[in-house]
Amino acid sequence: MLADVHRAFVARRRGTRLLLLSDFDGTLAEFDLDPTLPRIRSDAFAALVALSSLSHVTLGLVSGRRVADLVRRVPLGSEVYMAGLHGLEITVNGYSWQHEAVTRAAAAVAALSSVMTPIVASVPGARLEQKGAALAVHVRGVAREARPALLEAADAAAWPWIDGRSLRRLCGIDVQEYLPAAAWTKGDAVRWIAHDVSRRTGETPWVAYFGDDLTDEDAFHAIDDGVSIVVGRRASAARFRLESPAEVAVALADLAEAVAAETHR
Repeated sequence: MLADVHRAFVARRRGTRLLLLSDFDGTLAEFDLDPTLPRIRSDAFAALVALSSLSHVTLGLVSGRRVADLVRRVPLGSEVYMAGLHGLEITVNGYSWQHEAVTRAAAAVAALSSVMTPIVASVPGARLEQKGAALAVHVRGVAREARPALLEAADAAAWPWIDGRSLRRLCGIDVQEYLPAAAWTKGDAVRWIAHDVSRRTGETPWVAYFGDDLTDEDAFHAIDDGVSIVVGRRASAARFRLESPAEVAVALADLAEAVAAETHR
């Protein structure tokens, strides 16, 4: 509920730096059957712009999308952390970090793409998203009764690379992804960013994380001091719940007003 989220923000420990992190699809942007089409809601973007101008606030996005894609969709400036590929790549202030597994998996992803393309193309409504370092099989537009067979076929195609430990499978909501086989999640990205914020600012971060996907559960569990907010109605370990990206935009605008009021006291 929005009121609960507001109270948690207002009650956060004083003297900490607000580190606001969010997933993109299904959180700041509505879903689309075509994964190339989602755009951040204009009201959510306006709230993030307002937050980015405030002292003692740091922003970041943590997404399955590539960093370059996030930067195009959410042009907020280099001081905003951008974590792509579920945290396997992170940029901020001109600095770029990438997990070594990304480079190692490039050949495997290219080979799997040639095998996976005809499988996905044969199923009406299915889409194969090419990310360079990962492949995502989207089934949101596929008839429900046809989804299990497609995902099983995708797994069978990917098995040689999964068995060879060059790729791993990651299941999300209406998507199955094959990405570099690294023991690294969105939770690791949250910890990495929080540590970097502390190192750069000398302040203790108080983390607020918004996310809708199953992959965001790792991020929720990584928060030591702060709040987790799931978007949607699925079961989650998150402390709070919002119904939709529209409610996320309202919560962000409310937060920007609250933090601005604190700054001017």
